[in-house]
Amino acid sequence: MRLRPHRLVALALAAALALPPAGFAQEPAAPSGPSAAGSWEGWAKLTNDWPGQSCRYEGGPGATSVRLELSVVEAQLKGSVAIDLPAEPGSGCPPLRKRYAIVEATQGTGTVSFTDAGGNEWTLSLRRSNEVLQGLLAWRQGGREEPLAAGFTRPDGLRPATRLNGEVRLQRGGEEALREELAAATPVPAAEGAVAPAPRAGVGRHVGNLGLVVGANVVALGLLYGANKLGKGSSESGVLTCSPRVCIVGAAINDPCFCEGNVVSGVSCGTTTSGAPVGAPCDGRSVPCQAGLSCNSGLCEDRFGRCQY
Repeated sequence: MRLRPHRLVALALAAALALPPAGFAQEPAAPSGPSAAGSWEGWAKLTNDWPGQSCRYEGGPGATSVRLELSVVEAQLKGSVAIDLPAEPGSGCPPLRKRYAIVEATQGTGTVSFTDAGGNEWTLSLRRSNEVLQGLLAWRQGGREEPLAAGFTRPDGLRPATRLNGEVRLQRGGEEALREELAAATPVPAAEGAVAPAPRAGVGRHVGNLGLVVGANVVALGLLYGANKLGKGSSESGVLTCSPRVCIVGAAINDPCFCEGNVVSGVSCGTTTSGAPVGAPCDGRSVPCQAGLSCNSGLCEDRFGRCQY
């Protein structure tokens, strides 16, 4: 069958409109799941097994004993974890107070796992619409050797080492949950005058797509600005700013810290590029901590560290 010229032009135009135009971003693939980044808190039931000294530490729902902070830094999930649990009365065991950095965490489909700086392996699963992290903690053979508690010695003169294992249950923090709820409830605005998508492919559909792309880019720029303001480092006129907070930790567990204010950003990063991260050495001057952290007796810690703010 011979086609007339105007028929060929119509077919070519229809094919062109049915395909995504050059320069338009393709629709992204569906994400594997929400990120585990954010603040988590909850309880743990742990045991520290050491020859001749087994200590049990039990928290429960209603008393926060574990705090986990995770954030994406340079495309990697990193953070810190804090554990605060009392010892069983009359057990002769010391309270459990640990602060560990997390160099890298791995998020799979419904799972989060990492090994903290103390050599403890955390294997957790995301539950209840990704609002709960629940799983196990176990000290890894060959991990870092450290005492169970500073200054604690058994009657025979031995100092038990940390060998933790047990169950952990955490819930996403209120601040992060609120952010996600607001993000889900806020529609992406289209550009003014954008044409609503037509049921079939056509010129109106691509004009509408253009409006959505422009609107989404505007929103993305706003979110990027907000993320930079809330991130580990902030920038003004191209100069990174770090945390000026420096504290001296009290000698005993419950002794107060002596700190130079609660401001955690706004000064030069000294000899560093963007400040020292969680768990890294610091002096608050030539080697300050990243914005949002505190230099506590020579170690960068977050707001759940030894000198909270």
